[in-house]
Amino acid sequence: MSRNRARDRAARAHMNATGSFRARAARTVDTSDPQPTRGTVAFLLSASIPAEPSPGLEPGATMESLFGALVARSAHDVQRDGVRYPAFFNVYVVPPPTNAAKPGEVPQGWRLLDAFILVSARRPWHREDEDQQVVTDAFRAARTALNDYWPGLPEWAGHAALPLWMLAGLRGMTTEDQAREIVAEMQDAALEHTWTIGADSDVDPRW
Repeated sequence: MSRNRARDRAARAHMNATGSFRARAARTVDTSDPQPTRGTVAFLLSASIPAEPSPGLEPGATMESLFGALVARSAHDVQRDGVRYPAFFNVYVVPPPTNAAKPGEVPQGWRLLDAFILVSARRPWHREDEDQQVVTDAFRAARTALNDYWPGLPEWAGHAALPLWMLAGLRGMTTEDQAREIVAEMQDAALEHTWTIGADSDVDPRW
C-alpha cells in the first residue's frame, strides 16, 4: 500500500474509533447564510517532486520555492464540473514528517515535500460538505499543475490531500483552538511562503 493510502486509511480509522468530529476550526465560513460568502478552508498537500533541481531554475531559486509557486498559481484553475471559480491559495511549503515514508515507498529520483494550503473562495458554504468539496477542487488543481510540470510520477506514489479536520483527528485534537494551533505550527515551520498572484480581489483575504 502506498504511503498516501496508508495514511488516509489510518486517519479514517482514527475518526471511526474515537468518534472525533470534523474540526471546523480555521474554516472561517458562515454556514447559516444561503448566499455565497467568502470563507477559508485548509488542507495538507503531500507531494513528490524530483530529487534533482529542475533545469532552468532561476538563480537563487530552490525547488521548494518553485513547488510553492506552482501550487499557488494553480488556484486560477480551481473548478467543479468543468466550471472554474475564483480561489486564492496561501501556500506554506513544509518539510514532510520524518516518518512520512518507508524505504521503497518513494520512487527513485523523487523526494517528498508537503504544502499546507489555506484556500479562500466565495462559496455557498451552507451546502452539505461544501468545505470538503472545495478542498477536493483545490487539490485537483494543484495535482494537475504538479503533474504537468513534473511528469513521470508513478500513479501508486501520487500526490495526496489531508484536510485539516483529518490532520487534527490524527493528533487527537477535536477543538477549534487546537486546530488553529496546527495552522500556526505549519506557518512557523514553513520553508517557503507564497500566495496566488493576480487572484480576484473578491477572494483575496488581503483586500
